[in-house]
Amino acid sequence: MRCSGELYIIFIYLPYHILIASREKYPLATINKLIDVFGDHLGISSDIRCGLRKTVATSSIRQKAGDHHLILAVNAFHGHAHNCKCQLQHDPLYLHGFGLEDLETCECVFTASNAAVPLIRHASHFHYVQFLELHFDQWDINKYLELSQFILNNYKQALTVISDYIKELEAYCATFPGQGLDFESWIVEELTYLEAVAVEPVQDATAVEYIEVLEKLDKYQ
Repeated sequence: MRCSGELYIIFIYLPYHILIASREKYPLATINKLIDVFGDHLGISSDIRCGLRKTVATSSIRQKAGDHHLILAVNAFHGHAHNCKCQLQHDPLYLHGFGLEDLETCECVFTASNAAVPLIRHASHFHYVQFLELHFDQWDINKYLELSQFILNNYKQALTVISDYIKELEAYCATFPGQGLDFESWIVEELTYLEAVAVEPVQDATAVEYIEVLEKLDKYQ
């Protein structure tokens, strides 16, 4: 996805066991190639975005990724399995440029491929591959024919969301006139709080330790 106005959906499947075995070198090669092709402000999603960020930051392409303003995000569906701090930083809902995109194209493709399961469950390898290829050939044709309608529906949905939410915000402001609605600062405040409580405060740890010592003293007396 390009986050500067134009939208590209790129379907890339990297099996999990390959990612583990290769120490994520294949995603790095993929990211490097995508930057070469699409250039600046490229948005890439991953189920393990928080882990992939560290990999990119310590790799040979870290300077290249920074120079081209690479944006890494977590898919909307998989993001719910990550902690709150990760979601605030990497969920497409809180990142500029992603719009209505949930970054779950792969899940949609996998779901559609379930239609071929009854045909290939007990098939030979040849027919297994044959029916899957036929399925995706037809899937590509259908999606291409529906592309203009898909873009139109997304455009209408975006207009509806903007219109409805503006009305709700105006109603909220009328009800609570003294309260500011700086959503971005709220996200920063929440993230700052979560980072602060990531480590148990010394006074709390001391208090707990004191209570444990008292309980042990009472037990042995």
